[in-house]
Amino acid sequence: MRLKENEIIQKFWSEAEKYAPLKFKSMLEETLSQDISPDIVVGTFIEFCIAEGPCFKAMVEAKTMATPKIISQAAQQLTAYLRRINDKTIVPVIIVPYMGTEQAKLLQRENISWVDLSGNMWIKAPNLYIERTGKLNKFPDTAPIKKIFQGVSSLVSRALLLKSEGFFSLDKIVDFINSRNANITLSTVSKVLKSLEQELFVDKSKSLIRARDPEKLLDKLTEGYISSTERKTRKTYKFAADNITNLFFTFFEQQVDYAACGFYAAKLKGLAVTNEIIIFVKDIEQVRKASECSRYKVEFIPDAEFGNLTITETNDPGVWFNVSRQINNAVVDDIELYLEMMTATPRGPEIAKQIKQRILKRTDIDG
Repeated sequence: MRLKENEIIQKFWSEAEKYAPLKFKSMLEETLSQDISPDIVVGTFIEFCIAEGPCFKAMVEAKTMATPKIISQAAQQLTAYLRRINDKTIVPVIIVPYMGTEQAKLLQRENISWVDLSGNMWIKAPNLYIERTGKLNKFPDTAPIKKIFQGVSSLVSRALLLKSEGFFSLDKIVDFINSRNANITLSTVSKVLKSLEQELFVDKSKSLIRARDPEKLLDKLTEGYISSTERKTRKTYKFAADNITNLFFTFFEQQVDYAACGFYAAKLKGLAVTNEIIIFVKDIEQVRKASECSRYKVEFIPDAEFGNLTITETNDPGVWFNVSRQINNAVVDDIELYLEMMTATPRGPEIAKQIKQRILKRTDIDG
């Protein structure tokens, strides 16, 4: 169960030994003047000391979550309060269950001290500096949601990258995604956007929703892709196949869902050279049945070592989202190919650099 703000301060106070050499001398709660602090009603002040060393008074603000947005807002509130009372002896301190790396950097830039209940801290006070990091998160329910960059949820971030000028409403995002060979609900889009906004990946106003930093958003999609369980459990088959042209005629005739991927897709987009045909399908049995029923004959011979045809079976919505149609071929879109190339070492990352520039420069990518 997630701790409340008053419970965080109580727990912090009761575990004083964890924060040595800091010692807690006193704690006082004061009702703040709304003229001085319209955002903070009650201020918690703690006096800290170091054994045989300096003491300092801190204004402490506890937060149940440490998302970038929450931490940024808390930092602004504390800074505004201290500026108004003009007391440079008071040290602003934010307390959270666990402080992420990016949030810690944000606070250091703002010169605001912090501690977390997991045992980490960064304290900067007059004649005093303490830094202790590396303790693991003891409150995993406060960690950022990683699943928003995987599966159906990842399509929201992909849509924001595809349409960098943004969307006027949630409905527009839903329509955009569902018009590109996907199926997402308004509820899912709303939940994902809320998380993206908390992590400061999205700027959201009454009239516009857009990616705040497209490059960072793309990096997060890459992290989600690398750690995706679905990607790691895909079934791949390798064949020696004659007459590849007939293979694609068969797919067209029998309405087989497929998409060129990997280095073969990079080749079709003018980014690589390969003799191998690499494709995604939704159902390998559909491929087998199609080859049996088609008037175009293609012979598949299993050949794990030298096969020229690699078929991977997957229902991952990211694969099928925004698939582009070329002459005789269906090809994964630039974002999907970028993610694939980022993990296709050693040659893939060089190709990914070129695709990344295309993604970040184009306003509305349809494949």
